[in-house]
Amino acid sequence: MAPYEGLMRDMSLQDKQVVVAFLMDTMKGKDDREVFNRYLEEWQDNTRFLSSVKAITSHPSFLQIVNMGGNAVPFIIEEISKQPSNLVWALNSIFHKKIGSGQTITEACRLWTAELKK
Repeated sequence: MAPYEGLMRDMSLQDKQVVVAFLMDTMKGKDDREVFNRYLEEWQDNTRFLSSVKAITSHPSFLQIVNMGGNAVPFIIEEISKQPSNLVWALNSIFHKKIGSGQTITEACRLWTAELKK
């Protein structure tokens, strides 16, 4: 069995499409900004009317932003500085920590922005 073959087999069609799009973007040499913006737009379009944070943060495009790791951080900070959003929770996953507990999205955005602009 090839590496990750089992993982791909168990993915939904939507997840597979996101992974393939990511790989194609990478092979085409698209820069991080383009890739981030593509995932951000797709994530926002598909989660705009969801109220469940779990559903919002488990969307395949959100997970691809998280998978970008440190390359996505400047773009996330830029976005949440302009408009607080659930995108802030990607920073918890990227840095493997919570900035605190029990904050509103606005408070979490402010805290992460302050922490990362130090």
